[in-house]
Amino acid sequence: MFFRCSVCSARQMKLFFIASLFVILVVYAPASKVFAISEEGFNEAYDTLVVPMYENGVFGEFEGCGGVRIRYAAFEQDNETGALVILHGKSESYIKYAELVYDLKDLGLSCYLMDHRGFGFSERLLSDDPQKTHVGRFDEYVADVKTFIDTVVQPHRHSRVFLLAHSLGGCIAARYLETHPGDITAAVLSAPMLQINTGSYPQTIAYAIAFAATARGKGTEYALGQGPRDEPRFEKNITTHSYARWSKWEEDLIPAYPQIRSGGATYNWVKESMEAGWLARKQAAKIATPLLIFQAEEDLFVTANGQHEFCEAAQDCTKVFFHGARHEILMETDSIRNIALGMIRAFFRGYLYSP
Repeated sequence: MFFRCSVCSARQMKLFFIASLFVILVVYAPASKVFAISEEGFNEAYDTLVVPMYENGVFGEFEGCGGVRIRYAAFEQDNETGALVILHGKSESYIKYAELVYDLKDLGLSCYLMDHRGFGFSERLLSDDPQKTHVGRFDEYVADVKTFIDTVVQPHRHSRVFLLAHSLGGCIAARYLETHPGDITAAVLSAPMLQINTGSYPQTIAYAIAFAATARGKGTEYALGQGPRDEPRFEKNITTHSYARWSKWEEDLIPAYPQIRSGGATYNWVKESMEAGWLARKQAAKIATPLLIFQAEEDLFVTANGQHEFCEAAQDCTKVFFHGARHEILMETDSIRNIALGMIRAFFRGYLYSP
């Protein structure tokens, strides 16, 4: 099995059963009929299917918290069933999720994506080194999402708004759901960054180092062990087992758009992100929005304990464990990713036509 369910109510078990039917379809139906893009012939399919869709998107910007310019992309559908907001992870950009938008088009949802402040095509925050992953306050990420939904997404008066977020985006989504209840119909958080994996440093020590460095005026400096982006090598990557999807991002998209390149985190980013994860876990009981959380077995970036604590506390949360998956479940090999996509479809469809 690639997954298992925990913290499930009777209603969630019913939903999980529905999702399992989609898994059966993935396993036994021809892949070409279920998923438009696969690793076999990936580049050709990407160029002929994904690129034209992406180029027909609507691209713009809005003023985020503190006047920071935030870039976004919108892919609207006629006769839509609602809206889907996608939030990317650390050091990513909305362009990385073009394939995902294409693969989920059968849901009939208009898709809206934004680059968080300091990432992708959005305005960078530090002039001395634009590659630095930095933020003043974590809540600025959340405020930007609120502005995005209020000024870009909801002027279209969507009947439902769904949320799909990865890693850093998952923590931002958690804080959004805690502070803006009622905005989102249902949400999927893939490998959410609810507790950073601090490696050989205990959580308290890692936080103390980041806090102390920031207090000494070094908050904009690279944190211990962090630095500019290294030249990519697939055999050294710890994010995905899929060479096709790894290569599209690392060897095609980033070289084509060098402005989206990002490096390591600053001390203040580490401090703010650890505090945000702690706060998200502490206040998870406030979330009534139905949640589906994906957890990766081989995740070296975030901890399973943080995700479990959060899901246990939330009012309506299902956690799915993916055996053999690395951190980027949505960019994994077909055998893993197709199951994740099937479960996303089943989960959102369960709320598409509800009152």
